Amino acid sequence: MPQWQSPNRSTVTPIIMVKDAIKTIEFVKDVFGAELVGKPLMRGDGSLWNAEVRIGDTNIMFNAPPEGHEIPAFIYVHVPDADAVFANAVKRGAEPIMKPEEQFYGEYDGGFKDAQGNIWWVSTHRKVMPAGEIEAAARAFEKRMETRDE
Repeated sequence: MPQWQSPNRSTVTPIIMVKDAIKTIEFVKDVFGAELVGKPLMRGDGSLWNAEVRIGDTNIMFNAPPEGHEIPAFIYVHVPDADAVFANAVKRGAEPIMKPEEQFYGEYDGGFKDAQGNIWWVSTHRKVMPAGEIEAAARAFEKRMETRDE
């Protein structure tokens, strides 16, 4: 690991800033099996300043910002079983956005929104596709959507 990079952290670390970050941390622990990285840093008033979890090989930071500074996120997570994770999230109160289904780009994915407004898209990789094949599939998908909307 380069000296300029924090130990035990990936090169890019998303930060989710929501009012009840602790509730969201518990949600990702329950849904994704996330593990806390170190002890959360609390403010003097007892509220969360910063916490970090690890899902697979990726860390995500959480912060409970002052009112009006919330920044929910859209996080795409590869999982072994998108259906099981989706069902578990909905069981734990997430709002379904799209039930997982086969996609033209070789993934089986779908998403849900947690109570703090973060969108979690879960994906199980199904097929490696060359770029040209993905592009052709994208054009066919667009064409289907155009005729559906007419």
